[in-house]
Amino acid sequence: MEMVILGLRSEVLPQKLPWYCLSCFTCLDRCPQGGDVGEVMFALRNLAVKESNVPSGVVAQAKALFETGRVLNPIRTAIEKRESLGLGKLDNAGVDEVQKILKKTELSKIIGSKEEVKK
Repeated sequence: MEMVILGLRSEVLPQKLPWYCLSCFTCLDRCPQGGDVGEVMFALRNLAVKESNVPSGVVAQAKALFETGRVLNPIRTAIEKRESLGLGKLDNAGVDEVQKILKKTELSKIIGSKEEVKK
């Protein structure tokens, strides 16, 4: 944050720095001035995205969210455990609604072309 305040935006946004925040909001509890550091970090990330600085892991999660309605898909052992408990397979219920929301937020600019998003 201090680097941006000092006018070093061009040195901060192309780096991984905005993505190091875990969004745990511990900083909010600890800031002696009551500053909402978490919201500032979200703003920095938004600026970084506008400059095409998005980590590949975030892009992969966004693609998974668009395709399945889930950020992370269950691993094989979790799927097997569900089956052994008689819970059945996970479906992609609600994906259409998720896709509608994500299209409105222009997620396609982050995860690829509009043609890829329509798939």
